[in-house]
Amino acid sequence: GMLASIFTGGFSFDMLNGPVGIYHNVDSVVKAGIISLIGYTALLSVNLGIMNLIPIPALDGGRILFVIYEAIFRKPVNKKAETTIIAIGAIFMVVIMILVTWNDIRRYFL
Repeated sequence: GMLASIFTGGFSFDMLNGPVGIYHNVDSVVKAGIISLIGYTALLSVNLGIMNLIPIPALDGGRILFVIYEAIFRKPVNKKAETTIIAIGAIFMVVIMILVTWNDIRRYFL
């Protein structure tokens, strides 16, 4: 699957759907019926929860890394360093969101 391809080098941005791709998919899911729509909504929700656990500083997974660091070293992370790392993570996430959305627009409209 896609998760394995990330670690084996077969990953591509073409495998991802952003908001435009999700909107595009919802049309066919709605046509398949309410059960399909509920299942798709549940899939999106679980996927979002899992993605939020990725250890990128702007996400909850990144926060977990800071907590683990504090537990191991028995001292808080330097607040200035933490703020800088979170800002870098947030910038990274914005860049990824732009790339995925652009990929969706290119795929569905261009």
